[in-house]
Amino acid sequence: MTAVKPWALTFTTRISLIFGFLGLMALLAASLYSAKSSEVQLQTEISNTLEQRHRTVQSLIENRLDLLNAYLDVASFNRVFTSLLTEDPGFDSVTEDMILLFQDSDRGALLDLFFLLSPDGQLLFDAGMPLYSADKIIAEMDSPILYTSEWKPVGSNNLSIIRSVPIFDPSTIQLRGYMVTGLAIGQNRYFIQELLNMADLDEISIHDSQNNTLIRASRLNRLDESSYLNPIDQNEITAHWQSQPLIIAGEATRFSISLALASERFTHRTEHFTRSFVLFAIGFIVLLVIAGWLLHISHNRAISRLLEFINATQRGIRGSIFQTTGIAEYNQVGNAMQSMVNDLNIAATVFESGEGILVTDHNRIILKVNQAFTRITGFTPDEVTGKSLSCIKIKDENTSFDLINEALEKHGVWQDEVWSQRKGGLGFLQWTSISAVINDYDGSIINYVVTLLDVTDRKEAEIRIRQLAFYDQLTLLPNRQLLMDRLEHALENSHRHKSIGGILYLDLDDFKTLNDTRGHHTGDLLLKQVAERLSAGVRRADTVARLGGDEFIILLEELGEEMDQASVMIDHLCQKLLHSLCQPYHFENLEHFSTLSIGVTLFRGKEESIDELLKQADLAMYQAKAAGRNTFRFFDPAMQIRVTEHATLARDIRQGIQQQAFFLVYQPQISHQGQVSGAEILLRWQHPERGIVSPVEFIPIAEETGLILPIGQWVLEQACKQLTIWEKDPRWRHLELAVNISPKQFQQTNFVNQVLSIIEKTQCNPHRLKLEITESMLLEDIDDTITKMDLLKARGISFSLDDFGTGYSSLSYLKRLPLDQLKIDKSFVSDMLHDQHHADIAKTIVSLARSLDLAVIAEGVETEEQRSMLEGFGCFSYQGYLFSHPLTLEAFTRQFL
Repeated sequence: MTAVKPWALTFTTRISLIFGFLGLMALLAASLYSAKSSEVQLQTEISNTLEQRHRTVQSLIENRLDLLNAYLDVASFNRVFTSLLTEDPGFDSVTEDMILLFQDSDRGALLDLFFLLSPDGQLLFDAGMPLYSADKIIAEMDSPILYTSEWKPVGSNNLSIIRSVPIFDPSTIQLRGYMVTGLAIGQNRYFIQELLNMADLDEISIHDSQNNTLIRASRLNRLDESSYLNPIDQNEITAHWQSQPLIIAGEATRFSISLALASERFTHRTEHFTRSFVLFAIGFIVLLVIAGWLLHISHNRAISRLLEFINATQRGIRGSIFQTTGIAEYNQVGNAMQSMVNDLNIAATVFESGEGILVTDHNRIILKVNQAFTRITGFTPDEVTGKSLSCIKIKDENTSFDLINEALEKHGVWQDEVWSQRKGGLGFLQWTSISAVINDYDGSIINYVVTLLDVTDRKEAEIRIRQLAFYDQLTLLPNRQLLMDRLEHALENSHRHKSIGGILYLDLDDFKTLNDTRGHHTGDLLLKQVAERLSAGVRRADTVARLGGDEFIILLEELGEEMDQASVMIDHLCQKLLHSLCQPYHFENLEHFSTLSIGVTLFRGKEESIDELLKQADLAMYQAKAAGRNTFRFFDPAMQIRVTEHATLARDIRQGIQQQAFFLVYQPQISHQGQVSGAEILLRWQHPERGIVSPVEFIPIAEETGLILPIGQWVLEQACKQLTIWEKDPRWRHLELAVNISPKQFQQTNFVNQVLSIIEKTQCNPHRLKLEITESMLLEDIDDTITKMDLLKARGISFSLDDFGTGYSSLSYLKRLPLDQLKIDKSFVSDMLHDQHHADIAKTIVSLARSLDLAVIAEGVETEEQRSMLEGFGCFSYQGYLFSHPLTLEAFTRQFL
C-alpha cells in the first residue's frame, strides 16, 4: 500500500493558516485605517464648525451695519421733511433729533460713533458713546464725501467702520455738513461680547494687519492659540482657532477676525478610532466566518461530486458527466477521469456506428465485428469471428487480397471502392478501408481495423445529383452550367492545339405561337424531338446543350486550323440541321412544322471570353431571324461594333440627362405674308466628346431605352415656361410653340395628367401650345388616342399630325381624330420640283386638309420656288432653311421678335 505523505491531508490546516494570516492583516489594516479616518473626521468637523461660526459672526456684523444704515437713512429723511415744515430750519436741531433717535433704539447702547461734520470736515458735534473719541477717527478720515456710498473701515490701531450722509439746507439747497455714524469695533467690548454670545464662541478677537490684537472677548481662562491644523498632542490642545479676513461691503479688509472653540466641544480622536476599528474588525470577522462556512460547503460539495462520478463510472453507466467543483485539485482529477471515460464511450459509439467495423489481430484473424457489419453483409459475429479476413467476398476484377496485403505491408493502410458479395450472394458496391494499429514502443502491428460501408445508394444519388446539376431535365441535354465547363475546356484545348472551334446559337422560329395555341405540354414534346434531331445531326465529340426555353447551343471542336475549312464544315452542318428540323413533327395526332434560326461564331484559342463568344453567336442568330428565319448567319464584327456603339450611346444619353447636356432650339413658322406665327421646339445634344449629336442618332435609342420619357417631359416643361414668359409681353403673346410628342410618351396612362400638371405648374396659356404626333400612334390604340386628345383639346391644346403621308394613313381614322393641322413631310417638299408624284402628294394633302377643315403647314422649305409652289397649292404656312435654321432662344428673339 502506498504510504500517505504527511501533508496530504492538511487541506483544512492550510485553509486555517491562510484565514488566520488574513485576519491578522485585516486587523492591522483596520487599525491603520481607523487611526487615519478618525484624525480626518475630527479635523473636518472642527474646520466645518469654525467655518460656520465665521459666517455667523460676519452675518451679525453685516446685520448691525444694515440696522445703522436704516437709522441713518431714516434720520436724514425725517429731517428733510421737518425742515420743510419749519419756518426757520436750523442745522443745530438735526443733532437733537439724531441723539433722541439713537438713544431710543433698542440697540442704541452699541452705537460707538455719531458726530456731525462741517462741509470742510471740522467736528461740529460728537454724540457717540464716551468709550471712544471722534477726534482720532476724524484725523484718519479722508474727505467725508468718500464715505457716503458704503461702509468703510477707518483707523490702523483701532478699527472703526463708518458711513456719512450729507445734510442740505431745505430752503437754500446748500450743503450744511455731514452726519457720520458707525461702529468702533476695535474698542467696543459690548458689541464684541454680543458677537461672542450670539455666535456661541469660546473666544473672539480682532487683529490688525500686523496681527496685533485690537479687541478680545473670551469665556476661557487659558487658551492655546496654535492653529488647529498643526498636529498637537491631545493633552495640550485646549481650543481650536481659525482666522479669516474681515469683509465689509463685500470686500476683504486688512483686519482679521479670529475665532476659538474649546476642545471639549468635539469628540476626541480616540473615540473616532475606537468606533471605526470596532466596526471594521467586527465586519471582517463576520466575513471570515461566512467565507469559512462557504468554503466548508464548497469542499463537501466537491468531494460529493467526485465520489458520485467515480461510483457511476464503476457501475458502467454511460453518459455520466463530472460536475466541476470550486477546488482545482478535484477538478483536475475529475477531468482526467472524464476524458478517459469519454474516450471509452467514443470508442464504443464509433464501433457501433453505421459503418461496418472489424477488428483483427496482427495475423488478420477477425476478433470482433459490430452490428453494422452484420446488417451490411448478412454475416453474424459467430460466422466470421476467428476466421481470416479473406472470408469477405470481393467480386471486383481489379482488386484482390494479394494487392491488399501488399499495400498493408508497405503503407499500413488501404482503401478503395470494390464490388463485394453479401451472404446470400447479392453483389453491392462497398467502400472498404483497412488501417494498421501500431505499437508505440517497438513499432510492431497490434491490430487491423477494417471499416466498410454500402455506397450503392450513394453512388446512384451522386449520379442523380450530377444529372440534376448538369443536365436539362426535359431534353436530357447538358444545361448551361455543364456547357460553360465544356466551353472553358474547348477554349483551352483550342489554345493548346491551335485548332478552330465553333459555337452555334439555335432558336426555334415561332415557338411561342405553339405554346400559346397548343399549351406548354405540346411545346415540351416539340423540344424533346428537336433535341433528338440535333443530337443525331452532330458528331459524338460535339456538345448539344439547352440554354432554356427554345434556345440551344452546339459546341464544335477540332474543326482544323484553317478558317475557310472550318466555315465550310459548319456550313454543311447548318444546312443539314435546317433540313432535318424543318421536317414535320408528329405528336398526339398533330402534325407540326417548325423552322430554325442559327447564329454562328468561330474561335481560335482564348482570344475572346466565353461571354463574348455567346454574345456574338446570339447577335448572329438575330441577324438570321432578320434575314427571314429558317437560315443561318455567321457573326459579322461590324454587327458587334454597331451594338457596342448603341450601348455606349444609350449610356451617354443617360449621363447627358443627369448633366443637363440637352438644350432646345427654335425653328420659326412663317405665314405667306412673312409674319412669324410661332416656332417648333427641337431638341439638341451637346456631347462632351462628339460635340453636337444629331437627333436622328440619339432619338431612336432614347425611344428604345425609355429615356425619351424624362427627356420629353423636360422639353414640354421648357415650352410651357417659355409660353408663360411670352404671354406677359403683348408683342409675343400671339406666338404658338409646337412640341413633338414621342409615341412612347403619348402611350403612358398618365400622359394627360402630366401635361395638365405642367400647364397648371407653369400657368401658361394652353391655347398657344401645339402637340405634334406621328401616324405610328394611330396603329396602337386609336380609341385611347382619341380619348386622350379630346381631354387635352378640351383645355385648349391643339394637335398637329407630323410627317403626314410617310406612314400608314387611314382616312377613317383621320376623320375621327380631333386634329387642328396637317404637316407636309419635308421628303415631299424637297423633291416636288423634280418629281411630279411628290408634287401631287403635297397638293393632295393640302386639299385633304381643306376638306377636313384643318390647317396645313409644310416643313423643309429651302427655296423660294418650293414656297411659291406650295402657295399655289393653297399651303400658306411654312418652316425651313429658306426662312431660318433652328435658332437658340436668344437668337430667335433677336431676329424675329
